[in-house]
Amino acid sequence: MTIVTFWTRLMWKRWTVLLVMLLLFVSTLPLAAAASPKSSYPTAGKTVFVINVNSMPRSADVGTTVVTTVAVSYEPKGFEMAEVPDPVTLSPETISFRWVSSAGEKVVENAPVVPTDRAGVYEYTQTVRDDFPTGTVTISVVAGSCSDGQGNSGPPTDVDSHSTTFENDNSIVQIGATQDLLAVYGIPIVIAIVAIVAVLLLVLRRRKKKT
Repeated sequence: MTIVTFWTRLMWKRWTVLLVMLLLFVSTLPLAAAASPKSSYPTAGKTVFVINVNSMPRSADVGTTVVTTVAVSYEPKGFEMAEVPDPVTLSPETISFRWVSSAGEKVVENAPVVPTDRAGVYEYTQTVRDDFPTGTVTISVVAGSCSDGQGNSGPPTDVDSHSTTFENDNSIVQIGATQDLLAVYGIPIVIAIVAIVAVLLLVLRRRKKKT
């Protein structure tokens, strides 16, 4: 009987100790939660995607102003002209752009962009300079150059109108190509046309004389 009473008391003490320890642990949970700092970036961990890149006008020369519209979103695809899904507010309001053609490339880093009346849509205005590539130039957003100021950035890779899911955008601009073509081939083409007309007139005159 004495042995049973001893083990009963011992087990009761153990359970009492365990219960007290459990109560102490639970009571410290609210304090620990309050002491741990909350993240000041509620959207941290998201990727900033560029879902639209559109440049106007389609042809330009040195001194011409080209306006490129860029839509940024936390969604990798989907764009309507009136609304951007889950739009991104850029901070800072800068984007880096790459102008590239077979003649070379020009990177404009941290170019200022202006927000439009549509959330997530920004405009980049650039005057074409002498050091810009000529020919068929593709304007793209440089990877990682868009940030929301909350630790999120993107896009993961360079993005131009070829790599967006929006079919109607176009970030391809002809820079000096038309003018260069006329300057190089214009005079020879005119001479060739005059020569052909002269030969045709000579042939017609000979035919008239024979008749």
